Amino acid sequence: MDYLYVCSTSSDFVSKINLDHFYEEKRIYLKPNDIIYRVGPHGIYNNDNKLITANRYNNTISIVDIKKEIQEESYYVGACCNDVVVYGSNAYIICSDLNSLLVFDLKEKQVVEEIPCGSLPYSICLNKERKLLLISNMEDDSITLINCTNNKCIKNVRVGSYPTKAIFTLDGQHVLICESNIGSEFRGSIAVLSLKNYKIINRIIVGNSPMDIYCSSRYCFVSNFGDGTISVLDINNYKEEKKIIVGGMPRNILKYKENLYIGDNYNDLLIRINIKNKNKKYIPIGGEPTGMVLI
Repeated sequence: MDYLYVCSTSSDFVSKINLDHFYEEKRIYLKPNDIIYRVGPHGIYNNDNKLITANRYNNTISIVDIKKEIQEESYYVGACCNDVVVYGSNAYIICSDLNSLLVFDLKEKQVVEEIPCGSLPYSICLNKERKLLLISNMEDDSITLINCTNNKCIKNVRVGSYPTKAIFTLDGQHVLICESNIGSEFRGSIAVLSLKNYKIINRIIVGNSPMDIYCSSRYCFVSNFGDGTISVLDINNYKEEKKIIVGGMPRNILKYKENLYIGDNYNDLLIRINIKNKNKKYIPIGGEPTGMVLI
């Protein structure tokens, strides 16, 4: 049986979604009921039967036991944790109020290094084969590439306005960047950057305020937060092939088998849409669904 775990940022829990029957099977709360402070899980990563969440409001990471379905541990790391990945024994957490990448040793249970990146780092992506970290910095319109083997910055690259997400293509030769243009009247774009020379080789215009992107071998799927659509891109020919209307404010997006899974921040829904027949289903979920991971 397959599951999707979804962070609900304003509800302080992680939802366990049964994908076979598409319903919310369990809510894993990240604080006791008698505690009034907010947690704000925003980013999530699967690491050896543990979920690690980056929590925006209380500046922590939470470690959740997947089998027991409980939060085991929580550690303070730094101000406004947006996203997290794991490489080796280290968790890499971006903190937007620090403009830094923090290295948290999962064995020693402490932050061991702080690496400067751009202004307001918003998302992080890991390429294990190339041992590279990729960070999108919203406020200074840049991405940062970092080598995991020595935690050194390889390159800062200027891109378009307010990059919300950057990912590696499956072949590891290019980076795709959501240039959101948030706050402007212009549509956003997906920039294609070559890792050979760190130059942008093409741009594909998408919808209003693209927030997230999922890439398969040929097609990419982009959630357009500002106009309630999903852009389907033919990445090999650098063009938007079609748009799918889903409504609300689609944020994070994942593809599994023949379905797209999209978190709607406006209506607090998880949307499932079949790519072939366009059938849609919705289930209510916690407030502000953001980070998602498949198990």
